[in-house]
Amino acid sequence: RNAGTLYGPGLYFAEASSKSDEYAQEDKEGIFAGLYAMLVCRVACGNINYTDEVKPHVQGLVDSILTKKTHHTILGDREKARGTYREFIVFDKDQVYPEFVIVYRRVPAEP
Repeated sequence: RNAGTLYGPGLYFAEASSKSDEYAQEDKEGIFAGLYAMLVCRVACGNINYTDEVKPHVQGLVDSILTKKTHHTILGDREKARGTYREFIVFDKDQVYPEFVIVYRRVPAEP
């Protein structure tokens, strides 16, 4: 469990692997020592509650999914708000299908 909770306690997904890489941790031992991993998932978003607010009203967003049930996913547009990434947050694990595991090594950028 590495994730923040800007949009509540859900499952967070991104369109860009570089966003996921920010949360990846190096395996310290075993056959994957020195490597990182991430999942490529299919996510059924359904009705999306979109926000591009810098400081979103989290409870209202979460309530739209868990209490009012008017939405299935939160789309936090951090790309528009902060110039970073769009994040998709779901609160039901059945909306997620892990399709691939990618195991990789980080290569330092050349100077």
